[in-house]
Amino acid sequence: MAVVTDSELKERIKEVKQQPNALQAMQYALDVMAQRYDSKAFDSVFHISKLFDRGVNKLWKRTGFMHCTQQNYLLRTLLVKGNKISDENIRLGYSLVWGISPHQFLIVRYKGQEIALDPWNYGRGAKLGRFASGFGWTHL
Repeated sequence: MAVVTDSELKERIKEVKQQPNALQAMQYALDVMAQRYDSKAFDSVFHISKLFDRGVNKLWKRTGFMHCTQQNYLLRTLLVKGNKISDENIRLGYSLVWGISPHQFLIVRYKGQEIALDPWNYGRGAKLGRFASGFGWTHL
């Protein structure tokens, strides 16, 4: 996991740590991501050059549109650095949106269950436990 140096990101991580349990930390982290980043479907094509931006601190400084892979990286960082979910309990999930567009989301193992976290689609209707697939949202 990358070293976090950005002061605002450190503050958000601290707030994740303060959540009473992992489930509330996941919800809080999704809310933070939705307030900070846009997820417009066609922007994935128009901003293809941004797909190659790397580094947790550099990505955090950006606002507006961000690809799903980068949002997942930042969400994972919030949860793991916030000591609410261990990295071993997070894996990547994949789906096709509209049957043609590849999409990535997170799958978190929590209390014997798998919970989907889709920050890219969270603000568009994929609430905690749901992810974009096909022409809508589904759950694991």
